[in-house]
Amino acid sequence: MSIKLGIVFNFLQLPDVSKYPFVINKRTDGIFVKKGIFVSTKSDEGYLIGIVEKIVLLNEYFSDALTIKAYNNENNPNILKGLFPSDDFEYAVAIVRNLGIIDFKESCETKIKSIKRMMYPASPGKEVYLVDEEILKGFVGLDQIQGLNLGKIKVSNIDAYISMDRLLNKHFAILSISGGGKSYLTSIIIEELLMREKSSGTPAIILIDVHGEYQYLNNTPQLKNKVKVIDTTYFQISVPKLNAFAYKKYQEQISNVQIRELSKYIKKLRNKDETKNKYTLNSIIDLIEEEPEGGKSTKQALIGWLSELERLNLFGPQENPVIKNVINQGEISIFNLQNEISIRKKQIIVDYICNQLFYLRRKNEIPPFLLIIEEAHQFCPEAAHSKALSKYIIETIAREGRKFMACLCLISQRPKKLSTTALSQTNAKLILNIKNPYDLKHLMDSSETITKDYADMISSLGVGEMLLMGNAVNYPIFVDIRERKFKSQSENISLSQECVNWKKLQSV
Repeated sequence: MSIKLGIVFNFLQLPDVSKYPFVINKRTDGIFVKKGIFVSTKSDEGYLIGIVEKIVLLNEYFSDALTIKAYNNENNPNILKGLFPSDDFEYAVAIVRNLGIIDFKESCETKIKSIKRMMYPASPGKEVYLVDEEILKGFVGLDQIQGLNLGKIKVSNIDAYISMDRLLNKHFAILSISGGGKSYLTSIIIEELLMREKSSGTPAIILIDVHGEYQYLNNTPQLKNKVKVIDTTYFQISVPKLNAFAYKKYQEQISNVQIRELSKYIKKLRNKDETKNKYTLNSIIDLIEEEPEGGKSTKQALIGWLSELERLNLFGPQENPVIKNVINQGEISIFNLQNEISIRKKQIIVDYICNQLFYLRRKNEIPPFLLIIEEAHQFCPEAAHSKALSKYIIETIAREGRKFMACLCLISQRPKKLSTTALSQTNAKLILNIKNPYDLKHLMDSSETITKDYADMISSLGVGEMLLMGNAVNYPIFVDIRERKFKSQSENISLSQECVNWKKLQSV
């Protein structure tokens, strides 16, 4: 049975094609009209669905200053209040933003056939109803069977089951201020993916964990067999697999002449049986120093560039870990960068991982994957002068990854510092609270769906609230994020408790 909420009427030059107002019926059954609920009415074009974006409370009795002054006069308040009971003059008006006209399948009035854009205003005098849950699920585009449960649609009791295919396949971004709940939301998405039935299909997950926030997953009994944590302290890039031109990525100052010379030294090492597949940067440096041929300045420059790379402790005789061997369908591989301080070193690691993943996926040597990058603005910055090594490959995956089922998730607290190219390719956006006006403007510049109205809503979101928009759903929705199933030991530790714990450690 449809729940009647009110009547469409003329108010502030409305209704028009985009909005209509309705007077809210006074109710005693506990059903309240709130901002954010989905409502429907019959229009000349058909079944019109919209969302309440504003509620205005009016009282004609208090619209005149002289009346209010007389009402508050101490000499005769009881007489006036008896003659003019102000509560009877109060009424509420809801402003609805039109979302679309629904065509239903002939066989069922709750199954949606198509959704059309509104071309004609709602009619004054028509009744307004609360949208039926089944219609709303189809209208929003929820996947009740195989979707990821992220919480509940705000001001409703409907679980927000978001289609994995729609969310992941065209990439997505999780954006919020520091402490806004980005990692919490990411953990929920990981939970949903790892707990899916094998028959439903789940990609491999690769997570770049900058601060070690996801290590608790490895200690969760229900997930332990699906989680690998890789400490990048022991990360190594295989020197024998690098050709001379690869070094220009790591040392842009190397000239083409120096590259040609370096190529000769590498060729000599590869021709030697004892060093064919197991030489290091130090092997190349030693050979350069031993060779009598070659210009002195070129040799010194090469030794300087290679010595600098050697000090990073990232280059060795073989790859560690072998990326191909740690990527498995339905499992997560967490690259823990917690102990890395150098931003350049972190960028080299991320660049190598991303390049290997994309290369292996294009050759179909690893399963479809979801690559999650925390603090994405560090690895794919917007500023032209911030030439991060990893920027090019991340932008490449953002542009081309969809063709190869190489999915990308960018997480950032500073959208303004994140590459517009990469951000604009993330079709779905999961936005928590963002206050900075420059970040909000950058979001509007990178996405046509984020209007000034949405930017204002984003800045007022509370803890645990999210705006989900883009390809993952048919229309933007606000979601109350659910609680995590698996919690970190440090999740509820306060600053004062951490100080006490530290003091105890120092006294031992």
